[in-house]
Amino acid sequence: MKAVLGTRLYRGLLKAVAKVWNPKDIRDQAMQKKLLTHMQAAQRGLRRLDTAVSKAGQTALDMILQSMNLRSVHQVDSLKTLWQIVADLEDKAVHINPGKGCGC
Repeated sequence: MKAVLGTRLYRGLLKAVAKVWNPKDIRDQAMQKKLLTHMQAAQRGLRRLDTAVSKAGQTALDMILQSMNLRSVHQVDSLKTLWQIVADLEDKAVHINPGKGCGC
């Protein structure tokens, strides 16, 4: 999942969910499943982000990132931050194309 999520988000989820830096350190199968669920949610969030960027535009994303003191999506290290960016961008997409919705 590291290649899909990017290093910062991958490491952030490892630390926040499992309290480890290396997935090999997770011995508990329930924790492994919980971490996988979070990583899959992040993967879905990144797909939604791509869709929202295609509708709202890169400039809208850049403005949202700047408001969060981020230079790039690659700096995102938590699901909470990712979901906030996605929600804000989807909202902008709706306002750019009123009546059509984001379709995300």
